[in-house]
Amino acid sequence: MLKEKLKNTYLFCNSANPDKILHSSKIPIRLVMRSMIFVAVFVIVTLEYSSIHGIEVSTDGQLKSSLEDSNKVVVQFDPRYMETTYRITSGACQISWTVYKSDLNKGVVQHRSKCTLPLNEQLPLLSQILAEILKDTENARSFHTFFWGRLIPDVRNGNLEMSFRLAMAAYRSSLWDAKGGRPKTGHENAFVMNLANKTNIYSELKRLFEKFNRKLEFSSAEKVLIMEAGKLPFFDQLKKHGVKATDKLPFDCLTSFSVSTIIGQ
Repeated sequence: MLKEKLKNTYLFCNSANPDKILHSSKIPIRLVMRSMIFVAVFVIVTLEYSSIHGIEVSTDGQLKSSLEDSNKVVVQFDPRYMETTYRITSGACQISWTVYKSDLNKGVVQHRSKCTLPLNEQLPLLSQILAEILKDTENARSFHTFFWGRLIPDVRNGNLEMSFRLAMAAYRSSLWDAKGGRPKTGHENAFVMNLANKTNIYSELKRLFEKFNRKLEFSSAEKVLIMEAGKLPFFDQLKKHGVKATDKLPFDCLTSFSVSTIIGQ
């Protein structure tokens, strides 16, 4: 790939019109062409190296190592989509929250994570991100929805705590039909939302937001997934509590939380 880019750069530089470059300058053409090739090659090699070794090139052209930003919140604004991403990295753990600024999604913050740490160990990183977001008075005023995404993470060996808690809570609930794999009344979306709040399956996140005088509440569960317990990745934990392999339990959904300021504190 790099060889191909260098070849294309050489051909481009040799095909350039020196008259347009030199105008009335008396600088030798060969010297100009060599300079152009050198600059182009330097830029390409720099970008290739940065992509391999975790170095960012900022908008002002300065090089910034991701290693230097470890445990620090990096803020990046994308004017195309009117969104600001707050990202933090600690070892193999990378977490980002995206704040949307457009009129349609203003006040919505989306969580993305590639992290296998337990939620309790992620709290210091999440706390840094939230603190940085709330430094912006507009963010602090408009923040009303926190979109977590699915309870089952995309990353391999990701955190399954909330998913396990949901399945366990449903098994223990008198309102859930484990044999049929559905709530005894109503829709599974509403059932999961109410159960999540009642049993506080997101206790770590709730504590995090309370630290910043914010109330967090499970406000929406969509596309709830239900499966036989024996096929779930944490069945060994479930069966210790009496869950049978044939019991059908909810374990995943698209999750949104409402965010509001705690009055009187």
